[in-house]
Order: sequence, then C-alpha cells, then structure tokens
Amino acid sequence: IVEVGSGVTALSKGERCLVHFYLNCWNCKWCRIGRETLCSNLRGNVGTVVDGGFAEYVALPYQNFIPIPDELDYEAAAVTADAICTPWHVMKSRAHVKPMDDVLIIGAAGGVGIHAVQMAKLFGARVIAVDISEEKLAFCRQYGADEVINGRAQDIVEEVSRLTDGKGVEVCADFFGSPQTAEAGINALSTAGTFVIVGVEPGTFPFNISRLLREQVITGNRYCSYEEMREVIRVVARGLVKPVVTKRVALEDVEEVFDTLSRQTLLGRAAISFD
Repeated sequence: IVEVGSGVTALSKGERCLVHFYLNCWNCKWCRIGRETLCSNLRGNVGTVVDGGFAEYVALPYQNFIPIPDELDYEAAAVTADAICTPWHVMKSRAHVKPMDDVLIIGAAGGVGIHAVQMAKLFGARVIAVDISEEKLAFCRQYGADEVINGRAQDIVEEVSRLTDGKGVEVCADFFGSPQTAEAGINALSTAGTFVIVGVEPGTFPFNISRLLREQVITGNRYCSYEEMREVIRVVARGLVKPVVTKRVALEDVEEVFDTLSRQTLLGRAAISFD
C-alpha cells in the first residue's frame, strides 16, 4: 500500500496485501452472510468494469485489501488471489471433498486446475486428472495426480468407469466448461456425486433429470469469500499448496501470455513482473 484514504484505519501505508477483485456492496443479504461474490448489488470486477487488473497502481475500497505474511512473496500472493482461492472454494465449500473420495478434475493442467489437483490431494482424495496432451498430463502427475486421462485420445466416462470399477467419481470439477466436458463430467459421477462447473463455454447439452434421483448434486462456483481468501493465505504460507508459475513476463510483454493461453499451451499460471 502506497497511500490510504483519510478515513481508513484498518490498513496502513507500506502494508503488503493482495486484492479480492469483486466490488461488492457489503450491505445485501449475501454480503452479510459471507458469500460476497453473490452480492445483489455487485459493481463488477477489477480488470473488467474497473481498470487496474494489470496496473502498477490502483485505487480500491479498503475492504478489498487483505494483508499477507512475510512468508508470501508477491508472485505467490498473486497466484493465491485467484488460482488457489478458487479451487479452495470448489473443493471445500461446493464439493465438500473428503478423504478417500475419487475426484475428477477436467482442465487439470491449467492455472486454476493444477492448484485444484494439489487441493484435492490436501483433502485426502484420489485425483484423476483430465487434459489434452501428454505433456500436460505429465505436469499433472508432477503435482500429485494419481491417474490421468487424455481427453482428446480417450473417452472420459469409459476411463473413469475403468479406474473406479464402475462406481464413478464422488466429485467432478470442470475447469474448462464446454458442453462436451460438462456432459462427460456429469456422466462420470457416482451415486450421490457432486459436479461443480467452474469454467464456462457457451452451449447446451441434453440432460436426463432422472439422474437426480440418485441424489447427485450439480452446481456452479463463483470465486471465493473474503474469509476463504484469508484461510488460503495461511495454507500457502505453511507450504501446503505450492503456487505454480511457469511463465514470467514484463508488463509490456503481457500479450505473450494471451497468445500462449489462446494456443492452450500454458502450464499452470503466468506472472507479470513490475521490477
């Protein structure tokens, strides 16, 4: 923090922080019960409706700043703010992952997915990672995946059935979110399994509602709460989840990152350096 407003007492100049990038009202029902990303009066996100996502300096409400400990450098904190906080919310609050669960992660080598692999392992699950190249699958194994499926070369549902002796998975988290991956993820669920969609691509697919009689849960995910962000900062500071950055660029070279993303070749997260 380089400057604080005259009425701010909760933060001080020089304090190291990360930013929760949802601009919420703090007064509606959702904000009051700690589910701030569902805010009824949401003003958008930093980097979309408010400039500053790639800025050296940005002015934001003091509530959006969360202090970080000395154990976290700025690169680790930047990854924590989204790529680790999001899968924490997925695995803990939406899917309620438990020890011995089989967890299917679609898009597992991406910036959020690779941290979901680590998160599911932290919660004691067996992880089945899905991605589209052998390089990406090897990357997933490096960070803890127990089994891998090549989504281009193999049938996801058939492979899950084989790996689980026909049972299916207790949890599927889809970080890609196409109609094809969502349909596969739902069809791979066990009885009473939970499907969480995180990434979203446009489109629809047929759905047999009788599946719900098996007490399956199909739900979405929206970032994380402020309290969850504080929890995750502690988790990362203790070394329980490793921030994964495989590409670093200067601000003026940020288009390189978008090019890599568009070609679907980025492993883990990229970081922008202001040094």
